[in-house]
Amino acid sequence: MSNLKKDGKQRWSPSYLRRQGQATPRQKRAIREHWDQYGLEFSYGKKIDLASAFESPDHLILEIGFGMGDHLIHLAKENPGASILGIEVHKPGIGGVIAELMEQAIDNVRIIRGDARLVMTDHLDGRCFDQVHIQCPDPWPKPEDAHRRLVQTDFILLLEKRMRPDGILHTITDVACYAEHISDVMANQENWKSCPTLPDRLRTRYEQKGLDHNRDIHEQSYRLLR
Repeated sequence: MSNLKKDGKQRWSPSYLRRQGQATPRQKRAIREHWDQYGLEFSYGKKIDLASAFESPDHLILEIGFGMGDHLIHLAKENPGASILGIEVHKPGIGGVIAELMEQAIDNVRIIRGDARLVMTDHLDGRCFDQVHIQCPDPWPKPEDAHRRLVQTDFILLLEKRMRPDGILHTITDVACYAEHISDVMANQENWKSCPTLPDRLRTRYEQKGLDHNRDIHEQSYRLLR
């Protein structure tokens, strides 16, 4: 894998927390036995060939930070003719998703373990995604940490290079200040327009926890105009 440093300096602050949760035996076994089927590797100076990774790369959906993967699995089942790419850094979620993919015989999903911004900057080419989903990203609620949020102007400009015209960016957060931050960032983007949110989406376990704690769910969608 390549890393976030260049010339000895960190290129950007990671947008995710480095959680210490341990993978279960089921999750470890899934990664060990089935990574070659579902996982995509990347290394310094090399691009990931999505066209060869998927049988039908013509409609490609990306989920960034899929957590324990219930929404990723839902995307795959609701869009059987599409190809689904999930990017995540934490092994328990990756292992859990691979186990579910095997048990449910789902074959239109591929997984990358790594920093999504790094993967999209260094290891993908061209405009390939029709949808990008960001579900409940790490919120960094303190003002001094706001620069670590994934949704920033430079990240949106990166999405413009990796998404096809008319592609949809769909975000969900249960943190009001992050929702306001997303609105502020997107208000200044001339190539994007707010659009209706996606119908019949899955309510994830993480989202339900937010509702159980009386937090509002903020759902925002934007269409890339060109």
